[in-house]
Formats: sequence, structure tokens, C-alpha cells
Amino acid sequence: MSRIIIKNLPKHTTEKRFRSHFATKGEITDVKLVYTKTGKFRRFGYIGYRTDDDAQAAQAYFNGTFFDTSRVEVEIAKPQGDASLPRAWSVYTEGTSLYNITHAIKKVKDEGSDKPPQQRKTQKAIRTLYNELLQGKQDDPRFKEFLQVMAPRATNRTWTNDDYANWQTDELAAINGAVAARREQIESAAADTTPSDADAKKEVPEDAGSEVPAGSKVPADAEPPAAAQTSTSAALSDMEWLRMHMSAKIDDGNDDDDAAGMVDAADGPVESGPSSGNGGDKGTSAEPSKADQRPDPAAAAAAAVASAIAQIEETGRLFVRNLPYMATEDDLRAAFDKFGPLTEVHMPISKDTKRPKGFAYILFLLPEHAVKAYKAMDNKVFLGRLLHVLPGKEKPQPREQDDTLGGFKSGVKKERDAQKKALAGNSFNWNSLYMSADAVADSISERLSISKAELLSADSSGNPAVRLALAETHIVNDAKRYFEDHGVMLDRFDDSERSDVVILVKNIPFSIDEDELRALFGKHGSLGRVLLPPSRTIAIIEFLEPSEARAAFRHLAYKRLKDAPIYLERAPQDVFAAPYDPSAHGPDAKKPDGDAKAKLGALHDPVSTADVASVAVQGSGQDGCVLFVKNLNFDTTEDTLRRVFGGVDGLASVVVRRKKDAKNPDRLKSMGFGFVEYKSPAAARQALDSFQGVMVDDHALELKMSDRVGRAAAEDESGTSAADGKQPKSTKLVVKNVPFEATRRDIRDLVSAFGQVKSVRLPKKFSGGHRGFAFVEFLTPQEAQNVLDTMKSTHLYGRHLVLGWAEEDTSLQAIREK
Repeated sequence: MSRIIIKNLPKHTTEKRFRSHFATKGEITDVKLVYTKTGKFRRFGYIGYRTDDDAQAAQAYFNGTFFDTSRVEVEIAKPQGDASLPRAWSVYTEGTSLYNITHAIKKVKDEGSDKPPQQRKTQKAIRTLYNELLQGKQDDPRFKEFLQVMAPRATNRTWTNDDYANWQTDELAAINGAVAARREQIESAAADTTPSDADAKKEVPEDAGSEVPAGSKVPADAEPPAAAQTSTSAALSDMEWLRMHMSAKIDDGNDDDDAAGMVDAADGPVESGPSSGNGGDKGTSAEPSKADQRPDPAAAAAAAVASAIAQIEETGRLFVRNLPYMATEDDLRAAFDKFGPLTEVHMPISKDTKRPKGFAYILFLLPEHAVKAYKAMDNKVFLGRLLHVLPGKEKPQPREQDDTLGGFKSGVKKERDAQKKALAGNSFNWNSLYMSADAVADSISERLSISKAELLSADSSGNPAVRLALAETHIVNDAKRYFEDHGVMLDRFDDSERSDVVILVKNIPFSIDEDELRALFGKHGSLGRVLLPPSRTIAIIEFLEPSEARAAFRHLAYKRLKDAPIYLERAPQDVFAAPYDPSAHGPDAKKPDGDAKAKLGALHDPVSTADVASVAVQGSGQDGCVLFVKNLNFDTTEDTLRRVFGGVDGLASVVVRRKKDAKNPDRLKSMGFGFVEYKSPAAARQALDSFQGVMVDDHALELKMSDRVGRAAAEDESGTSAADGKQPKSTKLVVKNVPFEATRRDIRDLVSAFGQVKSVRLPKKFSGGHRGFAFVEFLTPQEAQNVLDTMKSTHLYGRHLVLGWAEEDTSLQAIREK
């Protein structure tokens, strides 16, 4: 628990001084001093720390110390409903004995619930016998008089016979005079009854005594008709007549009087029963007491929880509030993903201050996981504050926006665009470095100072589709070079985990520059780094806040930019080698020297095998360039190793091997070893001598030379690229997804620009045409490796070529069977 409770504080304690006194032991996220409803300080409060360690240290340090002249008691706060909490005793706590006494609340107990079993059995037998005696005697006036006389004094009214005997003579004379006057008044009114009233009285049976059916219970405050009063007045004494005209309910605010009130024989039958342990009779009140009308808090709380769970089961979305302002979306993910996979974590921020607003929305993949999180996290401590978890409403659907540049769209096109936007956030993507063919043609035409028509003319030598594919390959490699120079780790592009703040922008028109991209994306939030290579065919946009990046992605996906829609993709996690620094990466940190178009000629060299080979593998590709590093701390990351081994010039790549965590399959954990690659064997040997046994995260590193070639272990075990650091398997490659328009000559012209081709085979169908794949054999394994790395993002006739190692015993029959 990261929350502590401090008791016995001075009466004059203020929140500001309370915070400053306890801030010496850690970062405080919440401060609360407890007051009564009238504003009286109860002399205790709560402090919330960011971590549990800070709370433990504060409790150990401040417990028993003095705050001014008061010695405070500091304990770790416990959540509501904890079984170890002591019984509440405060006069301010609802439900305690002191609270009930102060507020005049009488606790209702079940009759006999606090008595021994034998005594309850005896009382039950007496009650049964009493009920048997009552049968057939409810209307006997002598039996009723016996019950009244034998009842305890506390259950009788003050005007009954025992007090009547003590009255003085003058008091009795005054009462008798008042009764006689009232009787004469009623008798005179009965004598002047109209004929219509007499007819109405004939319709009432003489034995009813009231306007209710015979045998039914008459309310205590019901008054008999005038005829009945006249007929019985002669047989009643003055005191009986007076009691008959009194209201049985004296005080509505006295629950005891209502419960103990008696109903006279003239008003109807008596519902009597044994009192609690004394055998007396009690009359039942016509209305329930105020205690019965008070709603049950436990039942209301249970109904509210059931309603919340029902809503969560429909939406799978939670609304979390009372978050500390320093909380991040990663903190919320770490706290809630243990209940199940999360679809989205949205924490709104203020546009002015760029700080969180103190609440968030969490969407689970399955609603039952959301229900589990609601039950477990509501009113629990999170970063020192008590979370309040509520059911979230259904995520609002985005409003349709008119595309002013797109013109009129039919219903089919609108539906197709909506489907594309819905799939825009899909983590699967064929090619992260996709470039528009039109932008590639514009870029190459600008570099060669020729028109696009001349570049794609069929009169020129070679196939225009092959020339465009070669141009795309070189531009992709230029973009890779540019990104690596600006701190982008290209080996991260094959990772499945995606970033929340970095976006890849593809299919950009060639005429777009960096300022236009900043203006387009900047209106959705604060931008960090904006990387646009000189070819201007792809860009990387970094936001400072995840919520703003999501808003930009949602609004700009497939938005038409000039003459083409832009494609957005979430960049891999930790794609940048270093965090954002405004002074080093701000918009004013680097300005291009002159026009970008004027620099294209110097940055784009003519097509040659040597250039492609140097781009294909950043390392030298020689033996002795890779170091094997073991005895790593499981918490050590690539960034930590990069800072250590960066002391030797020529560092190419750093990789820590990981595997799936058995306890959490969605996460990867370190295997305790990794690989460090340098561009030359001399640099690798220097690093081996310099960093052998160096301490990193309290672990002494053990280094030795690795027999791997290229970028060691940078990729997974797919074996389809040189970046995996393995030795080239063979000299033969298989090219898949070959367009049916392509010919064997097209394949040879395309791959021969990057290596010496020995043979090209394009299997045919029996009905004519090829089968959609080809085999290419090179003279050396290294040339095959270079082609495999260089053409990873190449398109031919608009189709992405997929290259891989061909099996040694591959035959047409084996491929057919496969």
C-alpha cells in the first residue's frame, strides 16, 4: 500500500504544512485532512505516495515523532472492507453506538435474538398458549378489561383508571360538565337530521357500527356515525364517552406510543399480543414507523453494484477517476492488464497545460475481464490515491466528416473508406516502408533532371516497371540511411509491439515538405521529432502525448493530401535510440542548407551493386565483428548496453535476446545474453579488451568473439534476412508474390542490378503462364544475402516481392505437394 494514515494531529494543522512535513520521504500524490460536516477537524489525515517503498519509509520514519507538540501515530492505510480493520467507535462514524446515541437512533433488534435458546423456547410456548386463550374472546369486554388491568403501567395511558382515582373533586366536576355539554350538542344535531341523511342511514346495517364490512378491522381514529353515538350514549358513562371521542394516535413523532397504543372496544377488535417478556398486550399502529421507512444502505449499495456490473458486461469499458496528475497510460496498463488483454487506454489531457485531467477510459477485449477489474480495483490505492472505478459508456462513434477535396462519393465508396479507417490501426502491415509509385517517379525524375514521361517511356531500353522498381529500391535505402543517421533503429521495424506516440506516414506526395507536415499534424497536439528524408516519400512523426497521437491517427488516416490519400501506421515501440530532447530535436535545431530538391542530385547516386551492398548490411559482413555478451541482468536493455559499448567508435547494433514470458505470454523477458556488433574487427577486438568484466546493473559482463556474420541476432528466427546475423544458407533465393505480368527477363533485370545472377527459373502452369514465384541463383552466398536485404521493400507492377531462402532440395514436385 502506498497510502498512510496519520493520527493525533494538532487542531491547527493546514493542508500546505501537512504536505510539506511529509514530503521529505518521497513524491506525494494525495493529501487529505478529515473534517466533520460542520467543519470540525477530526485530527487525522491521509498521505498518498507514488510508490509503496516511499510509504513504508515514511511510516517507519514519522511514526512516534512530534508534529508541533503532538505525538503522531503513522500507520499504513488499509482499504475499505479489510478484515483486519478494528471495530469503528467514533461518534462521527455512522452505525457506531456513539453515533446512534448522539443522533437519537434506536437500534431495532429481533425479539429474543440476544437471549439463550432455552429462554426463547419458553417464550415461544407462552406466546402459543396466549394465542389459544385469545381465540373466541376478542369481543368479550370483561376479558379486554382484564388485559388492560394486568398490563404494565408503562403501556397504559396517563388518563386510565389508576390516575382517575386520584383526581380532585373540582377536576371531576369540570370534566363532567364539559362532557354533558358536548353530549347535549351532539344530541341536538342528531335531532335536526335532514330526510336525505335519514335515508342514507337506512342504507347502513345496524350491526356495522361504521362504513366498513362486518368483521373487518376498523382504524383507531375512525369515528362511529351519529346514529350509533346516539343509540349508545345512554349506556355509556361520561369517562367512556370521552375516551371514545379521543384520537388513539396522540403523537406521530413518538414511536413507542404508537407501538403501545390501545384500541378501544367501541372502535373495533383489538389486536393484542404478548409484550417482550412481560405478557402485556400491544396495539398495532396503522402506519409503519420511521425506522421501517428508512431505506436500507446495504440493499441500495448492492443494487448499485449489480447495475454497474450489468452495464460493464455490455460495454467492457471502465471510467477511472481520482487519478494523480503524474500518472501515465503505461502506469494504468501495468495496473489493469493483469485482469485481461486491453484494447485501449485513453487518458485525456488538458490542451493548455498538457497535463492529465485526472480520469481515464479503459477498454477491455472481453467484458468479463472488465467486470473482474471493476470488482478488484474500485476503492483501491493506486499511486497513493483511492481509485474510483465506474462503468463506462459505449465508446462514441466518430462523426462523418465531409472530404472537401474528395468531391462527391457514392455510398459504396463511403462504405469502403469507412472500412479502411476502421482497419487503419491494425498492427499487421505488409510493408512499413511503403512508398507511393508516383512519388518515387517524381523523386527519381527530379534527381536525374528528366521528365516522368521519359522515365516511364516504353521507347527507352528496358522495362519501365523494372526501372521503377529499381528506383524504389534505391530510394528506400536512402530513406534507411537518413533514418539511421537521425537515431532511428531499423531493426525494431519487425517487432510486433507498437508505439503510442510515433506514427509512420506513407504514400506522401513528392511536393510535400516538412513544414506542411508539421502544420497538418501539429493542430492535433504537440510534436516532437518530424523526420522527412530528402526523397520525401515517407515520414516519421513523433507526438509528445499518446492521446494526441491517437486523435491525429483517427482524424488523418486515409485523409486525402493533395492528390493522394496518406497511409498511417503506428511505428514500432522504442524506434528511437534516444528520448526526445527539445534543444537537440526541436524544429529550430536543424535547418536544411538550401532547397531540398537541389540536394537530391548529391544524395542519390547512380545505381550500382557496391552502393546497395554497403547499405544492405550496416556492419562489414566480415568475421570477427560480433561480440557475444553474457551474464546480463534481466532488467538490462539495449539502450543501457549501447551507452556502455558506444565508447568504442564503430558500433553498429546491440541486441538482447528475449523469449516469451510463460506467466505473461504477451510480454518478452530477457534471456540473460546478447550480441554487440561493430563495423570492423579491430573495433570489436578493442571493445572486447576494454569492456571485459565491466559492471552493468550490478552484473559483471562476460565477453567473447561470436562466429556470427552481419547484424547478429537482430531479427527473429525467421531466417529470411541478413539482419538475423546467420551465415548465408545458400546461393539460391525464392521470390514469391511475383505479378503475372512479369517475365523471366524482368526478374533477371531487376535482381542483376544487385548481384551476379547465375540462373533464373520461373515455374510454369500446364495451362500457360507462370505460377507466381521464381527461383534466382547467384554466384556467391554473400550476393544472395545482399539482394535479400536490399529488396525487402521492392514492388514490381504494384505487388510487393517477398524474398526468402530456397531449400536445397526444392523441386517443383515438392512445391506442389507443399
